[in-house]
Amino acid sequence: MSVPYQRLTRIDARWRWWRPLVALAFLAGWYLVSQVLIVIAYTIPIGATSGAEGLIDFEQKLASGALDPTDPLTLSVSLVSLVVLLPGIVLAVRIARLGRGVLSSVRFRVRWGWTAWCLLPTLVIAVIMFVLQALVPFGDGMITGDGWNHAAIGQSTVTLSTLVLTIALVVVLVPFQGAAEEYVFRGFLMQTIASWIPRRAGTVIAVVVSTVVFASLHIPNGYNVWGILDVGSFGLIAAIIVLRTGGLEATVLQHAFNNIMIFVLQAPGWSRIDLQSQDANGTPGGWLVSLGTSLAYWGMVELLARWRHLDRRNAGHEAPRFRGPVPAWAGGPRWARPGGAGWDGAPSNAAGVAGSGPTDDAGAVDSAGAADSAGAADSAGAVDSAGPVDTTAGVVGRS
Repeated sequence: MSVPYQRLTRIDARWRWWRPLVALAFLAGWYLVSQVLIVIAYTIPIGATSGAEGLIDFEQKLASGALDPTDPLTLSVSLVSLVVLLPGIVLAVRIARLGRGVLSSVRFRVRWGWTAWCLLPTLVIAVIMFVLQALVPFGDGMITGDGWNHAAIGQSTVTLSTLVLTIALVVVLVPFQGAAEEYVFRGFLMQTIASWIPRRAGTVIAVVVSTVVFASLHIPNGYNVWGILDVGSFGLIAAIIVLRTGGLEATVLQHAFNNIMIFVLQAPGWSRIDLQSQDANGTPGGWLVSLGTSLAYWGMVELLARWRHLDRRNAGHEAPRFRGPVPAWAGGPRWARPGGAGWDGAPSNAAGVAGSGPTDDAGAVDSAGAADSAGAADSAGAVDSAGPVDTTAGVVGRS
């Protein structure tokens, strides 16, 4: 028996339906406080050096183009405001006691070896995306055999120092921004929904909800219907990749490289390319390109996972229903730790409930906790074959 990625939180016997809500509340509070601190950190220096006019100009730039790759200051604000979600969601999961490392993979950690292998399909898709975005996005192409196609894209509108600063910010911040979104949408959100709803239906609903929420939150960025379909297709296939690989490593790389490519190509601020136009915010062709490259990436990752014999599921078991604190006879918290034996290995009462609770009239022990001389005692050697039955816990008690 094994546990898929989307059900990892159910391995921990401390799981309760309300724990994800605690994590969500903490994340919301973390995000609000962090946004206030980010605004203060940016506005104080701007106000001190440029005064009220500088603050007004800064506010207008944020309102009109928060993801403008030609303005390093506003771009950095937008990226940092998303990057803070990464430590926030990790802390939220730990504070809510949903399990350490459950968001990363079925190994309860980042599988760095697998991540390194995923660089191969990521780089292949990055090259394909560069060719498609540089040569065909606006009809005449951004690059010709002689270099930049200035007749089609115009001239750069930013200085060399601004361009270098923008690219440096993108390379440093975007990987963490992509990881934050993956951990929140393909990690926490999918695991939360799948933990609440039975496996097959829960998995489908988790994928749909995470995809819809992910796409919907991009609407304020100015995307049109084709842009939203583009983002939604990316999110849908990313969710499937996570389920198929048992972790977020492949999609974090895909997300990061995709965004880096977009920002770097737009960073020069080409004079004949309007980033606010309808074509820049989504086209049928752009959607098909995104869908095709995402499917190709999934196919390559799937082949790579089979070749590397990737562990796609956790080898443990889901914890059965549990009531009350961990009883003394269970040997302490070892049953409740993620990656541990789980409550399926602990004795249970006749109702199939691990922990304290009522049993049947005879106080019998069911098959999961049968009190025969060979299997009644756990690894702590708590009982022997002659021990009396504890009718409160429904297990063989201590002699």
